[in-house]
This record gives sequence, C-alpha cells and structure tokens, in this order.
Amino acid sequence: MAANSTDISVCARISELPRLMRALAEGTRQLGIAEDIGLRVQLIVEELFTNTINHGHGGNDETSVSCRIARQASGIVLRYTDAAPAYDMTLSPEQTASETMIGGLGIALIRGLSQDMRYTRQNDLNICEIRV
Repeated sequence: MAANSTDISVCARISELPRLMRALAEGTRQLGIAEDIGLRVQLIVEELFTNTINHGHGGNDETSVSCRIARQASGIVLRYTDAAPAYDMTLSPEQTASETMIGGLGIALIRGLSQDMRYTRQNDLNICEIRV
C-alpha cells in the first residue's frame, strides 16, 4: 500500500535549503503527486523557510523546521512547523506588486499558490496548514 504522507525535518539554517528541496521533491514523487503540484509545494516551503530564518529568527537557528505533506480527500495538505516567534501570516494584509517596491510579496505568493491556509500556535510552535 502506498504511503499517504511524508515527514521532513531540517535545522532552520539557510544551508539546509538545498537538502530540504531535494527531500520535498523526493517525497512528493513517492506520494505520486503530480510534478506541477510538487513544484508548487516546493515554492511554498522555500518561501516559508526563508521567512522563518530571515524574519522569524533573524538569522540561522538550530531549532527544527518540519514539513509534512499528506494526500487527503480534499487534496494535498502541507503542514509547516517552526519554532520562531509567533507569527500568523493569515492575518497579514493582502498586497500586490504595485503596492510594494522591493520584497514583501512572499505571503501573497503563498496565498496565490494555495487553496486554503490555516495557522495555529501550539507548544511554542507556529503551525501552518496549507491546502495546495
């Protein structure tokens, strides 16, 4: 029987990004997720991961970042967990490129690639669930 989910965990260091992307590519492939959806998951995680490091921790950190990719009846669900200070991106105002000079569009990108986003804070962890 094929697996319905895969779990990946790395340290919150920018040097871990290539390993995280390789693991996501392999995990989505093993789950039988279409390549275009797998690339969408990778882009979302790359944005979340760099935000965790740059804005959450203010640099590299030894805490873990975890990703779970699951096939559910509603589609592909990504659960991204980090130990950065609390931040609920679902409450961030929507932006467009015309409103922002440089940067600041990562959350808009994630919203555009997602069908639904939910945030919870539990045991000092940010937990973001995204339906792709």
